[in-house]
Amino acid sequence: MDAGITSKNNERLRRAKRLQRKKYRDQLGMFLLEGVRIVGDALATSLVDELFFGPRLYDTPRGAEVVKRAQNQGIPALKCSDEVLAELTETVSSQGVVAVVRKPSWPLSCSGLMLVADGIQDPGNMGSLLRTAAGAGVRGLLVVQGSVDLYNPKVVRSSMGAVLHLPHWYLSRQDILQLVRENGSTLALADLLQAESMWDVRFPNDVALVVGNEAWGIHADFRKEAQLRVEIPLTGAVESLNASVAAGILLYEILRQRRSIRNSQE
Repeated sequence: MDAGITSKNNERLRRAKRLQRKKYRDQLGMFLLEGVRIVGDALATSLVDELFFGPRLYDTPRGAEVVKRAQNQGIPALKCSDEVLAELTETVSSQGVVAVVRKPSWPLSCSGLMLVADGIQDPGNMGSLLRTAAGAGVRGLLVVQGSVDLYNPKVVRSSMGAVLHLPHWYLSRQDILQLVRENGSTLALADLLQAESMWDVRFPNDVALVVGNEAWGIHADFRKEAQLRVEIPLTGAVESLNASVAAGILLYEILRQRRSIRNSQE
C-alpha cells in the first residue's frame, strides 16, 4: 500500500480532483464515489480504478474491510492525510473514503418498463429518480440530453449507488421517440392535462413513462406522441408533486398491477 499522500499537489490527487468537473468526467469516462457503503458496493462491479482514504476509515470494521477488498483486487489504495482527502470530498462529515470509478455502460434497450427523465435539473431529484426506479424494477432510464449530469456528486449520493446498477443512456428527444416506436412501447406521460386517473389506467407490459422538468413539465415533442396521460389524484391543498415522488407513485402502481396479474394467473 502507498505510504501516504500528504501534499495537495500530488499528481494522482490532482488527476482525481479534476473529476469534480463535468468536463473531465465526460472526457475521461470516470467519476468520484464517496462513502463507505457505496464504495463497498462499487467494489463488486469491477469498475473501481483507484481508492483514496483517510486515517479515520480504520475506525470501523466496515471501513477497514473496504481497503482490504480493494487491495485483494489489486486496486491502488492510497492513504491520505485528512487535509488531502478533503480536496476530493464534498460532504460536510466525510466517511474517509473516495473511489475513482469508471462509468458503467449497457447495450441500448427499450423493452419492458422504462423511465424517461425529460430535462430534470435538480441533482437531488435525479438521484432519487434513479434510486426509486432501481427499487421498482425499471429496466432502464432514458435521459434527455441537457438534463443534470447523472455523475454529478449530488446525484450520485442521492442515488445511493443506483447509478452503478440501473442501465441509463443520454439521448435526444427524437432518438428516444424513435427507440420507443421501434420497440412498439407505449409512451405514457405523468401529466395533469387531459389525463386519466392512475386508478383507471391499465399499463401495458412495454411502457416508457415520461417525467418532466420541475419548472415547465414535459416537452411538446413527447406530448405529440403520447398514448397515455396519467394523473396522480391529489386530495390535499397542492397542485402537483415533486418529479421523483410522482415517478415513484406511478412506478409502484405499475408494479402493483403486474403483481396482481401474476397472482391471478397462479
